[in-house]
Parts: sequence; structure tokens; C-alpha cells
Amino acid sequence: MAANKQLSRFVREALSAGKDRAEIEAALTQSGWSSNEVADALDAWAETAFSPPIPRPQATVSARDFFIYALTFGVLIFGAGHLVALFHALIDLTFDGPTIYRPYNQIRWAMAVLIVTAPTYLWLTVRERGKLAADPSLYRSAIRKWLIYITLLIAASVLLGDLVATIYALLNGDLTGQFVMKAAVVGAVAGGIFLFYLNDIRKGDAT
Repeated sequence: MAANKQLSRFVREALSAGKDRAEIEAALTQSGWSSNEVADALDAWAETAFSPPIPRPQATVSARDFFIYALTFGVLIFGAGHLVALFHALIDLTFDGPTIYRPYNQIRWAMAVLIVTAPTYLWLTVRERGKLAADPSLYRSAIRKWLIYITLLIAASVLLGDLVATIYALLNGDLTGQFVMKAAVVGAVAGGIFLFYLNDIRKGDAT
């Protein structure tokens, strides 16, 4: 039996015997268990007077969740990158003029990607929102949370990189209107994704 299962079984039997949580915590700490291990073991059981102790809902993992959420966030990141590329190409075309720089192939490719990824992402997201509304327990999907946090990490990294590039351009005297507009596009796209999923993870934590 794994150590965490032994600890969970001990806590359950101690709670069933009427032991106080503080007393269980002290006994486990004295026996060498870390404070985090003890806290996790106790948090796995609801604080009620009912006996035997009632387990709290746990995170779930499924192959279906991996497929759906990996596809959703993969399409999101891929599409967001090409959305930025599209606006950057349009900005270049506006500032440089068609005689100097002709990014038409880049514009066509970005539009082709967005025509596929935008409706795919919207369909997947609306579909999952409906399932989450009907069954809030789906918010406990471990894969969903991991992929949301990975997306938040990527968006935050892009925002920080965008800010660093803007400050560097300012210090280097290269902060043109064209650069500012490109940086604003990156900030708007990455910031929108970050705020959307930050609110989403908070809603899931509150469920």
C-alpha cells in the first residue's frame, strides 16, 4: 500500500474513532509526516459531525478530457499566434505601403488558419461550457486545470516579453508608431486570453 493511502486510511480511522483534527495533526507531525502531507490528508475528508467521515470530491482524470482540452487550447494558441501575425502584416502594409513590403502571402495564410481555428475553438468552447453548466463537477478535471494554467503561463510570458520589448525599444530610440501598434496587438491578444482563463479558473475553484 502506498504511503499516501496508508495516511488517508489512518486519518479516516482516526476521525471515525472521534479523534480531534488538531490531535490527529499533532500525532502525524510527531511521527514524521510533513505539514503539507498532513493538511492534504485531513482536507480529503469533510468537516462534519457525520460518522463515518465523508470524503471530499477529488480531481478527475480521463482520456476524453485530455483530447478535448488539449485540442481546444492547441487550437486557441495556434489561432492566436496567426491572429497577431495577421494584424502585424496589416500594420506593416499600412505604414510601409504596398510598394515597399507586400505581405500578402502572410495575410492569406493567417486568414486561412483563422477561418479554420476560430469556429473550431468557438464550437469546442461553447460545447464544453454547456457541459460545465449542466454538470459543475466537470470543473474538477485535473487535465482541464493543468492546461488552463499552462495557457495562463504562456499568456503571462508573452505579456512580459511584450513589455520588455517595448521598454527596450523606448530606451533604444526605436519606439515608432508602427512598433507601438504591433506591441498593442500582442498585449491585447495575450491579455484577453489571460483574463478570460483567469476568470474561468477562479469560477472553477469556487464551484
